Amino acid sequence: MTLSRTLGAVAALACFATMDAHAASVKAPNPKDLTQGMWELNHAKSKFCGTPLKKSTRYVRDIGWDMVLVTWDMIRADGQPELRQYVYRYDGDKYPGGGIEIPAIEAISWKLIDPNHVEFVHWSKDNKKTGTYTRTVSADGQTLTQNFKSESRPCEESQVFDRLANPK
Repeated sequence: MTLSRTLGAVAALACFATMDAHAASVKAPNPKDLTQGMWELNHAKSKFCGTPLKKSTRYVRDIGWDMVLVTWDMIRADGQPELRQYVYRYDGDKYPGGGIEIPAIEAISWKLIDPNHVEFVHWSKDNKKTGTYTRTVSADGQTLTQNFKSESRPCEESQVFDRLANPK
């Protein structure tokens, strides 16, 4: 093989490698709130206080009128599927945190700190803080880390999610 052919082959491989790296990256749907999008729990990178869910996928999206909708599809540790949906605004007010066919047993207040950071607090029905959460999106926008601190137990949990392609 001649030197020019070898250099051409190396350049082509470099081009394909660059294209593959960009193909693996998924663009966030809303640059003002990078927590929006489709996320899947990465068990290997997470730390749990209790028994972890077998599967956890969240789809966070803007539905207009300054409202955010979360669809949380999970498989619990006992193998039972569960689907939760809830809406909120980043206004600090409390919104029910329940699910489809699951009555809300708590409320959640939300605050967007900046495009990469969201803080939220869970509240009991008698208005006591039960837990504090933060969601942080990595600089490349491909990883979301949700940290949780309970008011009643000493454990701190860290769930790490990988960004998935958004549904069409």
